[in-house]
Amino acid sequence: MAEPVASLDALHGLRAPPAPESIAPYVVMILAGFLVAALVLAAARVLLARRQRVARAALAELARSRALPPPERLAAQAKLLRRLARVLGPGAAARQRDAAWLSWLDGLFATSFFSTGEGRVFGSELYSPRANPDIESIDRTLAGLIARLRPRRVRP
Repeated sequence: MAEPVASLDALHGLRAPPAPESIAPYVVMILAGFLVAALVLAAARVLLARRQRVARAALAELARSRALPPPERLAAQAKLLRRLARVLGPGAAARQRDAAWLSWLDGLFATSFFSTGEGRVFGSELYSPRANPDIESIDRTLAGLIARLRPRRVRP
């Protein structure tokens, strides 16, 4: 049998347990950065997918309007633009009129087609008699603009 220790001097002193291994602060910051980047990327993908669905539906509706006679076709295109404004813009966008409406459309599609080009026909000229607009050219331009819709914030 082991011999009992005669004095307390032979015992080892008490030691604190070793400090737990901790993650360095920079590792936490890097992981948080990756998390934020992943969230931003996911939000951008959702927004892009929504814009693409809207653009595909708008192009399909624009293609259906090609079967209409020119005055009805122009009215269908104007209606399509108002619906796009309701879906993609702030609440008041679709209620704008005249120059403000055309300017907002220019901002949505990143163009000057509506305020200075043939797209002026979608302003107050839509409701007044006018020399025959080049409906084919307007149709082609609208199709191109809708096809390249990109996610971005449009100012009201």
